[in-house]
Amino acid sequence: MKTGQMVQVIEYGGRKLVRRVISDRGRIVEVCNENEWKSAQRDRREPKGIGFPRENVQEHVSEAQ
Repeated sequence: MKTGQMVQVIEYGGRKLVRRVISDRGRIVEVCNENEWKSAQRDRREPKGIGFPRENVQEHVSEAQ
């Protein structure tokens, strides 16, 4: 997965969330929400995120497609 890519993560309890990839560390993919992504870009800093197991991260398919 590439930095900045939109993905869908499945959090504990099964809820699906759309997030941005910060880094792909193999078994763990670090992600953040869109507000954090934009704030970090604006402030020229690394975004703060949380790691998800790779099996809980899927490619995001836009509903507009």
